[in-house]
Amino acid sequence: MTRTQFILLTALFLQVLAGQEKTYVINGEVAYANGNLIGDAVVMLLDTTDKMILKTRSSKKFLKKYGGGKFKFENVTKGNYFITVDLGTRIGIKKNIQIVDKDIDLGTIYNVVEFPKYEIGDYPVPNLIQIRPISTIPVPSDSINIRHVMVELSGNANTVIVDSIVIDTVYYTDAMDLTKSSSLMDNIYCIYNDYGIFIHQSRSMKDRMKELQNRDGFMVFHSGDTLQFDNIFFEPVKNNPEVGTFHKADTTAAPRYHALKDIYYVKTGKSFLENSVRKGFYLGLISVLSGDYGTIITVVPIVTLGKVGYDWYKDIRSNYFIPKNENDPFPRNMFVFSLPEWLWNKSQPIIKPIMNSRVIKWWKGRKLRKVQKEAAKRKSGSG
Repeated sequence: MTRTQFILLTALFLQVLAGQEKTYVINGEVAYANGNLIGDAVVMLLDTTDKMILKTRSSKKFLKKYGGGKFKFENVTKGNYFITVDLGTRIGIKKNIQIVDKDIDLGTIYNVVEFPKYEIGDYPVPNLIQIRPISTIPVPSDSINIRHVMVELSGNANTVIVDSIVIDTVYYTDAMDLTKSSSLMDNIYCIYNDYGIFIHQSRSMKDRMKELQNRDGFMVFHSGDTLQFDNIFFEPVKNNPEVGTFHKADTTAAPRYHALKDIYYVKTGKSFLENSVRKGFYLGLISVLSGDYGTIITVVPIVTLGKVGYDWYKDIRSNYFIPKNENDPFPRNMFVFSLPEWLWNKSQPIIKPIMNSRVIKWWKGRKLRKVQKEAAKRKSGSG
């Protein structure tokens, strides 16, 4: 190679390098508003016309619980872009970014819901306090028509305006100072509005109502009144649910109806022993079968009597529903352990991948494919 050829080739190579535009890297991670990282979510890089440039998925969580949520885009030229995250709901994540002359580390992108703008003014409903079944501190005047009372499992209650419930989180505005916040649904006992309509009843609340059905006892109302009953029935609805009580002393045998939102707690009578004995029997039987702890004749009666005594000491038969005041929690937490729910949650890391597999999706879509095939035959025959 002559000197002239070498110079020409070098100049050509430098010209090619100069013509190549420098590229950059974008790093980040995505999370819900409560801080939980979002694993295996679709993340896209769009230009300003919403045209997709690159597409990836956030990293999966280890054991479906730890880490995850990270994403990375490489070979991105400078300019303005949008990063979107599909959460499988109507609310996703969309963030505007600009690349100038260096790589970008976005840190954590949160799924923050835009709340409506509330205008402060005269409240249009003067009798709201009368229809709200919980005593609260007076709130500033505003133009919001419907408020919600959000009760936690501990009995702590707050007057809020619920904006939305997305997956496992409720987003709301505090009615006192109009600040935005969110809470995990696992901590919520129930949510109802000014008109007694429940928009959420937790599994623990439903289990307590189910356990109380057809039992005797007495109830205490927010007014302080008490009522003895020989049988009780909870209406399984959310629109102004009522509780029916039956009384042997009433010769008409007609039930009395009470609004659930007016009941502080219900305490069962002697019939609660049936539940304690049943649970104690099964607990004793499991103890015998799981190890060398004695015979059924000795262990089961001891465990059963212990369970009855424990439930009586812990006052398990008292079931609280609606607190009297915002800053007056229940004497004890209203969470009810559920073995089926626990097993279901533990099995999700195994079940979800199976249910999302191609084989299962193909099997679920077989009827649709059959209908589409028959429709295609009819169309071709008519043509």
